[in-house]
Amino acid sequence: MAVVGIDLGSQNTKAVILEGDEILGGASLETGESAETEARMAVQEALRQTGLKREDLKAAVATGPLSVPVTKAVNIADLKQRSAASCIATGAYFRFPQARTVLYVGADSSMAIRLSADGQVEDSVKSERCAVSSGALLDIVSRMLEIPIEEMGAMSLQATAPQTLSSRCVVFAEGEILSFIHKDPPVPVPDVLAGVNQSIANGLWSMVQKVGVPSELLLCGGVIRNAGIVKAMEAHLGKPALVPKHPQYVRALGAAVFARQMEREAGASC
Repeated sequence: MAVVGIDLGSQNTKAVILEGDEILGGASLETGESAETEARMAVQEALRQTGLKREDLKAAVATGPLSVPVTKAVNIADLKQRSAASCIATGAYFRFPQARTVLYVGADSSMAIRLSADGQVEDSVKSERCAVSSGALLDIVSRMLEIPIEEMGAMSLQATAPQTLSSRCVVFAEGEILSFIHKDPPVPVPDVLAGVNQSIANGLWSMVQKVGVPSELLLCGGVIRNAGIVKAMEAHLGKPALVPKHPQYVRALGAAVFARQMEREAGASC
């Protein structure tokens, strides 16, 4: 039986369709004024990929920072909601059961989670408000330098002398970056980007240390598509991290796994 998980992110809304242990499809759309509209469109796109119809979906779970009702998006009256932390943990454990620490890096916030051997949340910590430990700074830099955010990671890997950001506040970090740009001569863009990535990674590593890294570290969330941040995190870790092929879908996948559990429990009670 097919089920769907919906992640109502502050920047993007994702949907993942799951049937048994197989991920059938996933879609991501920029979050606009109506979360329900984007949720419906994301579900429709995921269904298009699979060839299924909305009536084929037997259960649905929504999660993410935009906690709003999206029942009409899936046409399932008994749509449930689960916390972001539980869905991150569940999605991570589904793909990488060996992971014991998960770092989720989103557009506006980040979270480090320590998992038990059976994938339950043992401890977690969220990023501080306005701290340089999420994708917020990347968005600012993308606009400042007029570089598409999806190109910034690869460009940062070309750096020869990364610039250090001293501030842990996004606003003050923005001022430092402006000073790099207006130097005479200007700091090369790859060096600026590498410094930004390193600053973000430093804040993220502090979060990870608070929950501990018993064994493997899994990196996920949309920001992890930035290869420069992955490289900086792995330098802190001292070894390769676990990185899903599509890290932006982990939270939606966790919601889908919860939906699968709901559907199985409903079937068992019949």
